[in-house]
Amino acid sequence: MTDKKIDMFKLVEEVEKQRASNIDDIFNDLDSIRKEEAQPSVSPGSTASYQKSSDVRLVRKPSIPEDIGNYTTRFEAFRSIVEHVSYGSTDVNDYMAGHRDALEKYYKDAYNNSRDLYVIEARVNDEINRYTSRYQLYEKGYYDGMFYILKALKRSKELLMARLNKEISEKL
Repeated sequence: MTDKKIDMFKLVEEVEKQRASNIDDIFNDLDSIRKEEAQPSVSPGSTASYQKSSDVRLVRKPSIPEDIGNYTTRFEAFRSIVEHVSYGSTDVNDYMAGHRDALEKYYKDAYNNSRDLYVIEARVNDEINRYTSRYQLYEKGYYDGMFYILKALKRSKELLMARLNKEISEKL
């Protein structure tokens, strides 16, 4: 053994100074990143995504309209809900394009299966459960569009049931 004695207090002070300088370096790096301009990164064939979270705009999902007009079948109620979608003041084109693509896809399916919308409901549920990528605005819009379709299908079912219940109550 050597006769060198280690001063524990000095050792602890050195470790604390090192930690403090590392933390200061981290905060300096964060400040420099925050000051940088956000540049959209676009790969060929994809939509823009932003590098900084402060550049993301608030995207409001369209809501189901309250008044959809006259209808006699569930498909007519569903069609009216899908046709009266309102995006409000949302000006995010990629989001709206994805949302509209989902609406068009499932509207065509519903048109072809207008007598049995339960099939469409099952397809939408299945695709929602398998859909994993929601990082781009288009993908987020498409995902929200699928949920809008699902809500429209459920709302059309509720409206038709309420109408039938009213007609039955009047006849009794």
